[in-house]
Amino acid sequence: MMSSFTKRPLHGDRKLPSKKPTLTRPHAREAQRALAAEVTTLVHGQEATAAVITASGALFGRGELREVDEATLGAALHEAGLHEVGRPIPNVVDLLRESGLASSSSEARRTVAEGGANINNQRISDPDHVPSAGDLLHGRYLVIRRGKRAVAGIAVR
Repeated sequence: MMSSFTKRPLHGDRKLPSKKPTLTRPHAREAQRALAAEVTTLVHGQEATAAVITASGALFGRGELREVDEATLGAALHEAGLHEVGRPIPNVVDLLRESGLASSSSEARRTVAEGGANINNQRISDPDHVPSAGDLLHGRYLVIRRGKRAVAGIAVR
């Protein structure tokens, strides 16, 4: 079915993923990723596709956030949910609550205590931890994550 959406060959270097990995590892979504990359390349070009793949990997801890350019990071965080905070930068508990990743301070503290809070892909174990100015990506952004999948962006004014 995927061959009706793309001109990728069924064999060779750029071949479509076979059905077997998709059946045995559906969570990997290899076919969906291949189709998304193909469509993004057709619409925006190879360079934009590479930037988006790098950004999505970095947002979920599979890459280096500092390697993502500012425009791509800003766009990705805007899609994930970007929240503005003033200075001084709040502690991790307040950031989790203000970003909507935790509904209350007690839930945020529990998240930190259980090891589920990350700022810029670094696990935070101290509920009083305050990110420094050096932690800001491009002098402005923090990527805050609760667990493996819940991500939000913080823009510091």
